[in-house]
Amino acid sequence: MPSYHFERALFVVGEPNSGKSNQLRSMFRDVRLGTGGDIPTQRRLLELYRLSNERCLYLRLTSPHEAGESIGRKRHGRKNFLTKTGEIIEENTPRMGKRWNFAGALQANARNNMPDVVKTCRAFVRYFEPERTRVVFLSPDRHGRSLQETEHMVLVDRLREISSVEVSWIDARNRTVNGLLLADFFDFI
Repeated sequence: MPSYHFERALFVVGEPNSGKSNQLRSMFRDVRLGTGGDIPTQRRLLELYRLSNERCLYLRLTSPHEAGESIGRKRHGRKNFLTKTGEIIEENTPRMGKRWNFAGALQANARNNMPDVVKTCRAFVRYFEPERTRVVFLSPDRHGRSLQETEHMVLVDRLREISSVEVSWIDARNRTVNGLLLADFFDFI
């Protein structure tokens, strides 16, 4: 039994180079993340942020598809996304808190030994048992491209079959306008 409680997981989903990390960065408009509402511009950010005395947010700007990770058995030296996430949380419990939250980027389709968003979310929910999981698709993306409705609606229908998963879409043409909307998912008041 884990020494922590997993509260919420937020996945920002899009195609490669669609603005996933920009949307996640925009969450720093929320002053609780310690930047006074300013969106950080440095390339690498810290991964862990306190939301309160007992709550912590683990933030991953790079999708496991892009980080060379996988789910399941270790293949060709690739790290397991779920195991890596669990290890980071375990290593920082209780120092950072016992109530954990996650925000990260995912790609919609299988790529580089990572499955599609549905299989990834299903595995994540089974592994961590979060109270709530929100999957946010970027459409239109930062370039103004809309996701292909037919292909992605099949993914949405399959995501809705997973307990604790809710799905939404946001317009990602503006890099900063959705930050508070995303951060509000981690507002427990």
